[in-house]
Amino acid sequence: MPDRISISELHGYLIDERNSGSLTDIPASLYEDVHTALTALTTEARSMGDPFGEGVQILLKERESLREYIRDLYAERTRKIFSLALAKATGEEINREELRCMVSGERSLYEVVADSATSCRKALLDGKQILDTTTAFHFTPAPAVSAANEPLLVDEVSFVDAHADEVFQNGNADAETAPESYRVIMVQQKVEEFQDYSGRCYALSPGDIVSLPQPMAEILCNRNIALNIRLRK
Repeated sequence: MPDRISISELHGYLIDERNSGSLTDIPASLYEDVHTALTALTTEARSMGDPFGEGVQILLKERESLREYIRDLYAERTRKIFSLALAKATGEEINREELRCMVSGERSLYEVVADSATSCRKALLDGKQILDTTTAFHFTPAPAVSAANEPLLVDEVSFVDAHADEVFQNGNADAETAPESYRVIMVQQKVEEFQDYSGRCYALSPGDIVSLPQPMAEILCNRNIALNIRLRK
């Protein structure tokens, strides 16, 4: 099995992109490679047992660094892709080398923006009907996967996303609305900064009430660091 992409590699791609006035060349599978690395790091962290252990926290921090770098790289490249698409829509000459540097998903984004901008220009300037341009014809999204690399149902993804904002906003927890896989606890002792498996960071002080994944909450409770205060019906 090939080595997973490293933070230094990804950081190098980001620096090159920031320093270049045009779109740079990246591996065609870069985004997929990063997704694979993120999944592998999560799986490895979960397999190590103690979620508060130094080894787990190092893996989770590595995962978050990769995630931040790929998001920043995406933002840098997207700005350039938008500019190229708008240039195409106004009839300007496009550097074909930059088109060649786009990976598959980026090329789809380029086409969507260019088609939409062209349609809008014709409607506003020439009085022609706007075409129905949609990403549905350009993108075939990959199925969402869990940390165990198993497909998630759409309802499961929506559930996780919905409760993420609901439970973790401002670091507070609501015992009535916390998902069943989480536990609401009241902290009794200071806990140094750590991450949970979803990537959220905590630095807990006595009196804090938070919602944590069940295994993490149980460890703190078993160590008499926190009290389980989840309401039971």
